[in-house]
Amino acid sequence: MLSIIQNSNTDGDIVGKWMSSSRDPSYRPSLSDFYEASKRLKGIALRTPLIPLRRYKEEDSGILLKPEVLQPIGSYKIRGVYNWVAQLSQEERRRGISTLSAGNMAQAVGYVANLFKVPARVVISDTAPASKVNACKRYGAEIELVSWDKSLANADELSHGYCFINPVEEYGLMDGYGTIGLEIVEDAPDIDTIFVPMGAGFLACGISLAAKALKPVIKIVGVNPENCPHYYTFLEKGEPTVFDYRPTMADGIAGPPSFASTRAAHSLFELVKETIDEVVLVPEVEIAESVRLLALENKLVSEGAGAISLAAALAMPREERGKSVCVISGGSIDAERLSHILLPNP
Repeated sequence: MLSIIQNSNTDGDIVGKWMSSSRDPSYRPSLSDFYEASKRLKGIALRTPLIPLRRYKEEDSGILLKPEVLQPIGSYKIRGVYNWVAQLSQEERRRGISTLSAGNMAQAVGYVANLFKVPARVVISDTAPASKVNACKRYGAEIELVSWDKSLANADELSHGYCFINPVEEYGLMDGYGTIGLEIVEDAPDIDTIFVPMGAGFLACGISLAAKALKPVIKIVGVNPENCPHYYTFLEKGEPTVFDYRPTMADGIAGPPSFASTRAAHSLFELVKETIDEVVLVPEVEIAESVRLLALENKLVSEGAGAISLAAALAMPREERGKSVCVISGGSIDAERLSHILLPNP
């Protein structure tokens, strides 16, 4: 069962404009910013292919997969982090790179810091899957585990002198993330709808700005889990407000209810209203089924936050979504959880 909240504020004609600071909430990358990011990412991030969803019950589902799980770190985060770090001065980079993360951003910071041969320090949610924490350790990053609920509102206090990528305030991350939107429209110009997981929102909004710059009529659907319906609730209520939260297997895009009261939530909500056409909810059972479908039929290992876009597309009638692309954003899933999904108890 797919729950949908329409965003009546989008007009499909979004034009980015240059702003000097990536922390400026009014910053909107332009088409040239996305192309410049693409140049920086050449040889660093993979231009992921569009793969038809394999299903035995129908010849053509009208769904293509954009598997960011194939990136060197297993998620799209490398695009935004590398592009951001590449624009720092050498003196800034020498200070080291840091972030607060649910896991995937931390892996990107560790990986990119190694590329530039600078130190990395990552603050990770104490609820992050062990696979994400262990990956950060392998990159050699200094790790601190914290309570996600207590740290998100005061993220900048965790910088400790490093060049800090604030996960909810670095609007410049959209430049790198938006390269996904460029690739989708260039590789499949007849696409009608793009489904994107929504955590902080920079991925979906960056893709929207880039894709709509090339094809204004394209529809961007953001996806939240039913157990963490933050942007769905914000759009329904017309403002950031406390939402019902329960643990979700889409932990990579989940945030605490206290997020609604932060300064960042209000600025991000304005960005989402401007760029995202609608937000839909997906129940846990459908997230799990999509993880299973991707693994068994398309041979792609995805975490819940990555598979949620496919779950949303499958729940929407084809005549409503048209030809669609699902961004499979990351593949960091614990082996135990994956085995439980693939081999459920009878």
